[in-house]
Amino acid sequence: MASEASAPVPAGGGPGAIAPSAVPVPPATSGKAGGRHAATRTSTPGTPAGPGMPGAASPPDPGQRSRWRVLLHPLTIICAIQAGCSLSLVWSNTAFTDEADYLRLGHLILASWLHGKSWPATYGEKILSGSPLIYPPVGAMADSLGGLAGARILSIAFLVAATILLYSAARRLLGRTEAVIAAALWALSEPVIRLAFATYDPMSVFLAALAAWLAVQAGHRNRHGALVTACAAALALSTATAYSGLVIDPVVIAFAFLVWLPRRGVRRACYSTAWLTGAWLVFFSLIITVSRSWPGIAFSVVNRKVNDYQSAQVILGDVLIYSGLIIVAALTGAVIAIRAQDGQRRALLVLLGGTALVVPAAQFYVRTGWALDKHLAYGIWFAAMAAGYGCLMTVRWLSASLRDRRGVVALVGVAALILAGAADRQLASVTFRAWQNADAFIASFKPLAARSGGLIFASGQKRVAQYYTPQGNQWWRWKVTDLPLDPAKVPRAEWYSYYRARLRSGQYGVIALFYDRPASLKLPGSGQSPIPRDAPIAAELPGLAELKSNEPGVTVLTRVLTHDREYRLMAVGPYDGLSQAGLFAIWQRVPAA
Repeated sequence: MASEASAPVPAGGGPGAIAPSAVPVPPATSGKAGGRHAATRTSTPGTPAGPGMPGAASPPDPGQRSRWRVLLHPLTIICAIQAGCSLSLVWSNTAFTDEADYLRLGHLILASWLHGKSWPATYGEKILSGSPLIYPPVGAMADSLGGLAGARILSIAFLVAATILLYSAARRLLGRTEAVIAAALWALSEPVIRLAFATYDPMSVFLAALAAWLAVQAGHRNRHGALVTACAAALALSTATAYSGLVIDPVVIAFAFLVWLPRRGVRRACYSTAWLTGAWLVFFSLIITVSRSWPGIAFSVVNRKVNDYQSAQVILGDVLIYSGLIIVAALTGAVIAIRAQDGQRRALLVLLGGTALVVPAAQFYVRTGWALDKHLAYGIWFAAMAAGYGCLMTVRWLSASLRDRRGVVALVGVAALILAGAADRQLASVTFRAWQNADAFIASFKPLAARSGGLIFASGQKRVAQYYTPQGNQWWRWKVTDLPLDPAKVPRAEWYSYYRARLRSGQYGVIALFYDRPASLKLPGSGQSPIPRDAPIAAELPGLAELKSNEPGVTVLTRVLTHDREYRLMAVGPYDGLSQAGLFAIWQRVPAA
């Protein structure tokens, strides 16, 4: 019978397989006397062999060897590349609307908790797509420490942690090689690189990954009940953080059942899954009830009435661009597993592969690709495991077909992954530069808001203006409901008189409007404030189109402001995005003496 020491190690590592880290120590070196005699016997004549003598080989420091092992570990390299790709986006643009909204709201909630100040609870509880009491305060604390960059780096940390959890779970379930491939595919995908956003999405994805990892631990460690409860709590917190996570909850529960099935049997696995489902429901209901967010779920999920519908071709194209590689590799892994694996392992890999289609199916159901690349991160975390298995099996098949040239095939695969990662990083960069850069606008708006009283109006860019100015904490000054830029119930012929009456009764201190800027338009130099009424730019503003198509009243309101003697044009400047050149104009109310 072969001894344990001579047993072969499976090629893929195998579940839980650990490759030997050092060659066996010869018996002659064991024990104090044996070690001394062996040193004497192996010394050549005329060569000192004692400690500290010239020519003596100093033993490697175990701590140093361990550090090098960690630094050169594939997971460390993958996480470093992932963090570097995302960090390069952190300072590439100012905050966009969602980031500004969540961080400002988080500051208001913290001020309410610490100092008893008011915050717009109705808006947070009924409109947001996640509980206002989870991510916004966390993001605001990071923002207080490091500004917008600090909040975005926190999001990167969540996603890097999710990569580590993915590697750990895949290594336990499939093997080391599959885990490395899975982590690389996930970490270098566009949805992961671009989730350096200071929004709730990265935190929710991390918590869903944590729930799945805890399910794996519950199947292989003691304290099964405590780990199942922790899994349920993490999953509930993930869904409460971002309601879009509801789509992945059934996947996590099914994943947990299939992980527990081989070790616990059908009956006990069913009991554990029932406990997980019940505990998740209790925790989720408790969190949503305490944060009073049931109306928010009804508004953003159940009774969703947002007019952002897109064709199936557009949605399919976005799916293939953002995660086509992982989807193909995951489905390949699922197909291979159907023929090559035992029943329980086959079911797990088919589930993991099919998860790649869960989020796209949900987007097809709601008929929009909006925020698709953010939501895809939920599904591809699971799909990456099946993709890792599929890639490894494909490499082995190609190696056998090419007369065992596995190194060449693997090298080609790594090169393809690097190219795909570079393309995904470029896609993420385009996303970060897509919205308007607000630097020039904030530089002009901030001092005007500081020395103005009354209401503040900044149309569709209100959230950005609130985030960057101290007056954003005075949220009641921005609660402008009687100055719509698309007064649908008012005949268009009456818009001029409608806006003139609103200005007279509204007591607006500052009004900012935004326009589409023609290439031929020349902007005035800085430092001219107020801008004279006979300046060329003042005459051209009423003829410009609105920046956003859902604000058709901008042109008419501009004409009213131009003719109103109490409002002075104080600043005009660029408000450019990647694909659209924009323009801002700010008026300040200066009542006649």
